[in-house]
Amino acid sequence: MTPENEADTNPETRLETSPEQAPSADQRPIVVGIDGSQESRRALRWACEQAHPRGCGVLAVAVWHVYPLTSADRVGSSPWWFTTDPDIATQTFLEDVVAPVAGDFPDVMISRVVRSGRAPEELARLSHLAQMIVVGAKGRGGVAGMLLGSTSRDVLERASCTVIVVR
Repeated sequence: MTPENEADTNPETRLETSPEQAPSADQRPIVVGIDGSQESRRALRWACEQAHPRGCGVLAVAVWHVYPLTSADRVGSSPWWFTTDPDIATQTFLEDVVAPVAGDFPDVMISRVVRSGRAPEELARLSHLAQMIVVGAKGRGGVAGMLLGSTSRDVLERASCTVIVVR
């Protein structure tokens, strides 16, 4: 066998020389923070638009945080949101937000994750797994620093990957 023929049959050589065998683009997911606002819904849609040509998935993340509004002995008299498991309620809410967008992007795998804690911290924890994090901005102030909103600004400060803020 000549060296030229050997290159054709050696899988390692073909991997280096064949475009079909070249490593694919970054397959890490695009992580999106979902809080139910119109801005977060736009962020989810934007992430799906970006994921489709990249061939990656989207990870939609909703974070719940129950503030101690009352003492433990009065929880039974607290408002309705204390009467159900917050994880289950947030999963239902997240599905309601994701379902219409998923229908518009059938080729994009949208995974759903519910976390407990503060949204900026939880999104930042996921940043090492992500190509990018996408959040919506609700900031309404006239000063540049207020245009982002506190969650967007906190994610920008904490994440270890690219952060996209959709307005």
